[in-house]
Amino acid sequence: MLTSNREIKEFRDYPQLITAYAEIKKASAAANASLGILDPSDAEAIIKACEEIIENPYRSELTTGTLHINGLAYNQAFNRLLAAKSGVLEEKINAGQGYEDVFNTAQNLVVYRAINLTRPGVDNLLLTLRNKAVEFRNEMHIARSHLQESLPVSWGAVFGAMYIRLKRSADELQRVQDLFLGVNLGLTPIDSFTHSAPGFNALAVNNLRKVTGLPLHSVPQDDDPVLGSSYVEALEGDDRFIRLSSVLRLIALNLARLGNDFYIYSSGPRCGISEL
Repeated sequence: MLTSNREIKEFRDYPQLITAYAEIKKASAAANASLGILDPSDAEAIIKACEEIIENPYRSELTTGTLHINGLAYNQAFNRLLAAKSGVLEEKINAGQGYEDVFNTAQNLVVYRAINLTRPGVDNLLLTLRNKAVEFRNEMHIARSHLQESLPVSWGAVFGAMYIRLKRSADELQRVQDLFLGVNLGLTPIDSFTHSAPGFNALAVNNLRKVTGLPLHSVPQDDDPVLGSSYVEALEGDDRFIRLSSVLRLIALNLARLGNDFYIYSSGPRCGISEL
């Protein structure tokens, strides 16, 4: 099947993914240096190379070429890039990291930040609706049985109902967004059954928290034979994306209804928004 050039995604279309990988590699290098796995000079060289990429991901060599969502290939490509920039061997750069947990962690960073970009608009709309609910709490408008407003209600109540519906959706989005703060960096990769050095996970996640400024936390571990499998679930489980898709659809439906309501209310002159 033929595809247009617009459908072929390239690395330059996802600079946030490049940034996330650089942040993860920076945090991992600092953790490995603390554990004595990396020489301080090697760690410093890796960190410097990562900081250059973070500062301007668009200038990274990874911005050229077609993007293939393949955790192994992408991780290897990033390690090669850092090796060329820092002069440190790829094996040292990747110490303690499985490509699955690196890709999984990078996904979480990208999605969490993408949600943050939408929040100011939603928050501003919520604040506006709440203010209008207070401002027009004593202003009545004409009853309309076909809009399920057969009894006279205030315009404040109308705006308040809009606020409640959207606030409920926004609160659910916050709960789902928080799921992306749990990262499994440095836990046992499923395919190779290799282990990171003891203490790497805690150090790497703590460093990544400082680098990103996000309240990240490690996937909880437990001695229970079931709950102790949380690192496997963190790699395999993508239900957070299903929940995210669901709540975004809910917000979109609420916004569509809000827009339709305003369309009707502005249709006046006797029973529209002009009543105000």
